[in-house]
Amino acid sequence: MWAVFFTTGLVLAIVIISVRNRGSASTAEFYLAGRRVGLLANASAICGDYFSAASFLGVAGAVYASGLDGLWFGAGFGAGFVPVLLFFASPIRRFGEYTLPDFLAARFQSSTARVAGVLAVQAVALSYLAPQMLGAGTTWEVLVGHGLAGLDGYSTGVVVTAVLMAVYVGLGGMRGTTWNQMVQFWVLLSAIGLVVLLGLGYGFSYARALADVSRPPLTVPTAFTVHDLLAVDPRSGERPADAARRVMSETYWKDKIAPRLQDPEARVVVLMPQRSQLTGEVMRFNQAGHRYGWLDQFSVVLTLVLGTSGLPHIMNRFYTNPTGRVARLTTVYVLGFASLFYMLASMVGVIGRELVPGLVAAGGRGAVDQAVSGVLVNSDAIVPFLGQTLGGSAGLGYVAAGAFAAMVSTIGGLLMASAASWGHDLYEQFLEPDAPEWKRIAVGRLAVLFMSALALAVGLAVRAMGLTRAYPALIAQMVTWAFAISGSSFVPVLVTAIWWKRTTLRGALAGLLVGGLGSVGFIILNILRVTNSDPVYQATIWYQAGMLTYPTVITAPLALGVVVAVSSLDRKLPGNINEIWVRIHGTARERAERRAGSES
Repeated sequence: MWAVFFTTGLVLAIVIISVRNRGSASTAEFYLAGRRVGLLANASAICGDYFSAASFLGVAGAVYASGLDGLWFGAGFGAGFVPVLLFFASPIRRFGEYTLPDFLAARFQSSTARVAGVLAVQAVALSYLAPQMLGAGTTWEVLVGHGLAGLDGYSTGVVVTAVLMAVYVGLGGMRGTTWNQMVQFWVLLSAIGLVVLLGLGYGFSYARALADVSRPPLTVPTAFTVHDLLAVDPRSGERPADAARRVMSETYWKDKIAPRLQDPEARVVVLMPQRSQLTGEVMRFNQAGHRYGWLDQFSVVLTLVLGTSGLPHIMNRFYTNPTGRVARLTTVYVLGFASLFYMLASMVGVIGRELVPGLVAAGGRGAVDQAVSGVLVNSDAIVPFLGQTLGGSAGLGYVAAGAFAAMVSTIGGLLMASAASWGHDLYEQFLEPDAPEWKRIAVGRLAVLFMSALALAVGLAVRAMGLTRAYPALIAQMVTWAFAISGSSFVPVLVTAIWWKRTTLRGALAGLLVGGLGSVGFIILNILRVTNSDPVYQATIWYQAGMLTYPTVITAPLALGVVVAVSSLDRKLPGNINEIWVRIHGTARERAERRAGSES
């Protein structure tokens, strides 16, 4: 509990300092921190913004649950800033707007492009807020264990996080958000590093552990009714109970499972050996194929690498750098920080597979209640579990601080980006262009409150949908869906708008529509496939289409092709396209000459 109060107090203290220093006295300050955030400060803030609940809890959880297939999350998240460095950071900052919808409006000289950009920002922001709020509720539930004011633990975590974020983003603006994200990045990096150090102190060796955990079949806790557990599976020709007993402790089976086998409707959780979706053979921890077939193996990494470049809360941060050159160098620092962080997070997953059975057998605090025959039921809890069992209350407290820092910093960035699209891109541009500064900032703060309330509702709804039972490592799964939407909608449009002069408004709008709606459609089909057991539905083409977990491998190239095809047919370019191109790619001298010519 002390870690929650520590994180909350730290956030509020930074906000108070930011407000006292008039950090939100103008819209440029409120949305962009005055464009004066330096290289190291912005690199730290971007990492704080980027390393979300999926990074701190989900990557380690995915590796723990799925081995090599889970490692793709860390690799993809870490490599996501390579295209940002190569193609986006410097041109976006040189162009000199406030938001991605701002960029689209100025690039295509169109208010329609701005509105389409706002809709895309909100779609990405909401899809990314959902797993952050899920992480907030789950973290409170695991680390605090009880609710407040009559709420359960999960709901309390969601409500507390939403209220805290409304206060800190609404009052502090981008400057307060930046300072918070800087501090929170170093807290969460040191927290994940602490877990690794605790594992090393317990005798962990990465090479030895990887070999040890890869010998037996990969097992995953799976829920059955007693009737289904004892019935013959027509696909394997044996009862799930027989397969489970081969990989489970006989003592656990006799003490926990056997007494419940008299009730056919009782639900039990047992360990099940896994088979590779690539080869059909028994699955091992160090082999690919547990979670993904051959197409998803490629698509998950592509989704994460492309999706980063379309995240509005990340790309908006580059507008806070003073120049395009600083924005590019900032990305280099981010790549280094990200590589270190995801290496540590992935290592924690291996530490968990090696140490958890022994920790459970030794009766570590709370360990027996969280595990089935030595394997955690909730893989997303591996980081706090290790912090608690290896480091005691102090270790758990610091890990809790890191977990809340990860969620608070990312949610803050999402709320800031979403509020900017409502306040700056819609209100200031369409409803009241001549509004005074105080009114513009007030609208921005109201937008923050609105999005905080929406985030709260989304967080409560995710648990109610029951997806946690359908997907292992759900936090990482849902974040990757958000990346799929951003990588399929924004990225094809941004890469062509920046690097292909002939991109037209109609082409960009068509690409946004096809990429955004296509990715959302595939995601919905995948959820229906996993959660719908109706034989009639399983016989439809829609059930087959839901096999694709991450649609980016189809929707991103499709959206790119649509942009190129429609633009080639349309050929209607803005009249000042050459001036626009100088703003995007010109040198500082060329841009100064352009400004001087326009002023004369």
